[in-house]
Amino acid sequence: MNKSNQEYLSMALAYLEIGKVSASSNSELMNTHEFENAIAYQLYHAVELFYKYMLLSKGFTKKVHDIAELEKEYEQHFSEEKYKLNHPFDFSNYEASSLNQGEEKLAQAHFQQFKTKFMDQHLRYPSNNNTGGYSYKFEPSYFDNIKNQILSIAAVNC
Repeated sequence: MNKSNQEYLSMALAYLEIGKVSASSNSELMNTHEFENAIAYQLYHAVELFYKYMLLSKGFTKKVHDIAELEKEYEQHFSEEKYKLNHPFDFSNYEASSLNQGEEKLAQAHFQQFKTKFMDQHLRYPSNNNTGGYSYKFEPSYFDNIKNQILSIAAVNC
């Protein structure tokens, strides 16, 4: 890996650390939608940068911010289970609960209005008719979990 590639990994780890510190905060803004989504954005961006780090090692340099698109490319190069990164922004396996009548229809309408493709914007900007619609709350330990996954995968790829 060259220095540029390594910087992607370093930045991913830095975003995870910032997210963990923020999730540990005693801020008066804690438990507000805006604060929680700002924390979630740290995780989102860390995952994005990690995928770019791994894909750069395969020569992939497309500039996108859609984790689903990056993940699709990532899985083409890193399909083994040992490379799987479990994160909360993967909606590909969403299944409505049979216990919640009408959930599938509601979810489809939600995904149509608030496209997951623009998750970075959902987390970075105030809600309107196109952004918003997603809420996250992470404990500080969740950032450690993602960090451990990333470091484990990166070590296998060396």
